[in-house]
Amino acid sequence: MGRDIAQLHPRLQNAVRQLQKLCAREGLTLGIGECFRSVAEQDALYAQGRTAPGSIVTNAPGRSYSSQHQWGIAFDFFKNVSGHAYDDDGFFSRVGALGKSLGLGWGGDWKDFPDRPHLYLPDWGSTPALLKQRYGTFERFRASWNAGEGDEKPGAFSGSPLIRDGQIHLNNYVNAGLETDGFRGSATKKAGVKAVQQAMNMDYGAGLAVDGIWGSRSENALKGHYVEHGENQELVRTVQILLLLRDTDPGGVDGSFGDGMLAAVKKYQSVAGLMVDGVAGYNTIRSLAEV
Repeated sequence: MGRDIAQLHPRLQNAVRQLQKLCAREGLTLGIGECFRSVAEQDALYAQGRTAPGSIVTNAPGRSYSSQHQWGIAFDFFKNVSGHAYDDDGFFSRVGALGKSLGLGWGGDWKDFPDRPHLYLPDWGSTPALLKQRYGTFERFRASWNAGEGDEKPGAFSGSPLIRDGQIHLNNYVNAGLETDGFRGSATKKAGVKAVQQAMNMDYGAGLAVDGIWGSRSENALKGHYVEHGENQELVRTVQILLLLRDTDPGGVDGSFGDGMLAAVKKYQSVAGLMVDGVAGYNTIRSLAEV
């Protein structure tokens, strides 16, 4: 199984290089593990703990093309210290956070099967389902790289970069499966509602269906809740994403309500004709989500 980052999607190659620089600045001894996997390599890994010795490490057989590694959009990492490659939780949390700051998705955030040494391009969600639907085979997807599809080439992208960032975060946060085109269409709006519902469940145990449909239960759950400067929670993260979808830069999507987000909330409130108090409450969140 290869550790050659040159086999990865061009944007992921660039992200790996940026991540290496960030880790070097912080004294994190980053090692790059598996990158692209062939069908045979994925099948061999799937057999581990089933028909071959070892522990189960994947639920994706190679013939299903259900591993992100088989599409060149993911890589694994480790602590490059002999005898301590995987025993430092703080290391994986920090590298995961740095990867997310570069717009990557982190497997450590997965609820059902956390994969802390795993980072990936979240443009197509947290699984390759959208890629399989759109391209069928890796070879067709790989050909699109040469054609410039999804690359950071001049003229290849005409939508808003901020909205595109918001779509990428939605794909990672609620597995929205959005095309990251930088346009705030109906599917993107619905995914924004899903993000609100998920945040309400995670922060307040609201028990909402994360379906993107704004019914009476979602309405009642939001009433009385707000986030303001200095807070750290999932509803803050969601408001940051919603601001991106409104082409407004919150200064990052990290769940922390800092000065950049405060300025962004006030800017949006002013444009939307809301009370400009810098607090993201019921009226502001409903307006952002357009419900």
